[in-house]
Amino acid sequence: MTDESNKPTLIKPPTISKRHPLLNWLLAILLMVSGIYLSIIEFAGIEWLSRSGCLIVVLGVWSSLGGIIQERLLISRLNFQHRINVARTKRKLRLLKVTEANKDSELQLIEDEFDDKTQRILQAVRLQLGILEVSLLITGTLLWGFGDLFFKLI
Repeated sequence: MTDESNKPTLIKPPTISKRHPLLNWLLAILLMVSGIYLSIIEFAGIEWLSRSGCLIVVLGVWSSLGGIIQERLLISRLNFQHRINVARTKRKLRLLKVTEANKDSELQLIEDEFDDKTQRILQAVRLQLGILEVSLLITGTLLWGFGDLFFKLI
């Protein structure tokens, strides 16, 4: 009884933000460039590239917290849409005087669709933010551990 063409399009489906990883990497690059610049001018020593690596590690940890928040927001939006969809479907079925068995099967289809969307969103968010977090942590750790060697070799 579910028809894709009858579904209301008033609510925008939740999507994963592309700005979050981009902003984190832009900030990481800014930290690296600042670390290189401060090391070149030897502002209080040449360890600034290593220090910027430390800050990038902190940025990686903060990005994981941002990912948890983003995940919660997407799920809450999806829950809101789900409740609206269930209410509309119940109203439509009540007006059509559909039998209880048909009502239950229709509502079960909506529940299954909701579960599928939830799992897809969670997997996509976790993959995107996992890649961001790991790449920031690896980059920051390498700079933190070996950044000073770069300037000592030059």
